[in-house]
Amino acid sequence: MPPVEAWKKVFVDSSFLATTHGQQTCIDCHGGDASTTQMADAHVGVVADPSDSCATCHAAEAAAFDGSQHRQLTGYRELISARAGLSELTPALTQMFEQNCNTCHVTCGQCHISRPNSVGKGFLRGHKVVRRPSMTENCTACHGSRVGQEFRGEHAGIPADLHYNNGMQCVACHGAEEMHGHGAQGTTRYEVAAAPACDDCHELAGSSNTYHQIHGDRLSCQVCHSVSYKNCYSCHVGQGLERPSELDFKIGRNPLPSADRPAEYVVLRHIPIAPDSYRDYMPGTLSNYSDLPTWKFATPHNIQRSTPQTADCTTSCHGNRDIFLTEDDLVGMSAEEVAANQDVIVAEIP
Repeated sequence: MPPVEAWKKVFVDSSFLATTHGQQTCIDCHGGDASTTQMADAHVGVVADPSDSCATCHAAEAAAFDGSQHRQLTGYRELISARAGLSELTPALTQMFEQNCNTCHVTCGQCHISRPNSVGKGFLRGHKVVRRPSMTENCTACHGSRVGQEFRGEHAGIPADLHYNNGMQCVACHGAEEMHGHGAQGTTRYEVAAAPACDDCHELAGSSNTYHQIHGDRLSCQVCHSVSYKNCYSCHVGQGLERPSELDFKIGRNPLPSADRPAEYVVLRHIPIAPDSYRDYMPGTLSNYSDLPTWKFATPHNIQRSTPQTADCTTSCHGNRDIFLTEDDLVGMSAEEVAANQDVIVAEIP
């Protein structure tokens, strides 16, 4: 058999062969036919991203991950269905979702071996399997335009998150159980059983901090410790979303109240959805568009110990209409969007 040109080879070096995964044969993970010396025949049945084979050794993680928000984006499917007045996505909307939405983190390999397909692919460390995904090559490669930019302080005049400045990466808060989908998943990422919370690390109950005592469960932590973050208006398809994305800070009423999220006031972020966002995949507009707010519960990744809100409560927060979501912020919006946000706007400024 003639030699294979260099550009046709996959470089697997000795450092990978010395690892646990390197002790497996190529066939064990990728499939193919090892009995032939002909390249075309040997590659019959080869799977380029053999993440399904991970379950052979990592059964518990694979079983949980298959139903996780990270793999299925179940919450997004349910929320789109709810706005459309459907019990589940139609075949056309399902096709739209798979082609346009569910193309980021969808396999084990796109966190532990390579960059996600949606951001250009490419091995992380040769063919090595990386136990902890890279913050830049994996996490913020997908979650970059909001989370990554906020966390690293890439918006002019706005400092990086204090956790980032103290050397913490995404995995410090977002652990393996959350990413792998262990426990209940819920409709939103805030209802995932293993989702992080500030009081996982910070002792808030019985705090000696006067402001923590006064505000108690009435305010989410971000109300005082977050600063301006990106709000999206025209990122996705649909008429009526003509404003560009912008940095803003808005406090509103909690759209996701629960025992874990009892705060009356929380930070809200505008999301880019219009009544006709899915006009290419379904007739008319979203019939139940106004059932859900377009300013959603938010946890910006730009936490600061000191913010304008903590500097002087009496002028920066109390009575400051500019930082609360009010009817004024709905001027110029469609009638459907005005109706959608009535439960989260603040009618009387505290």
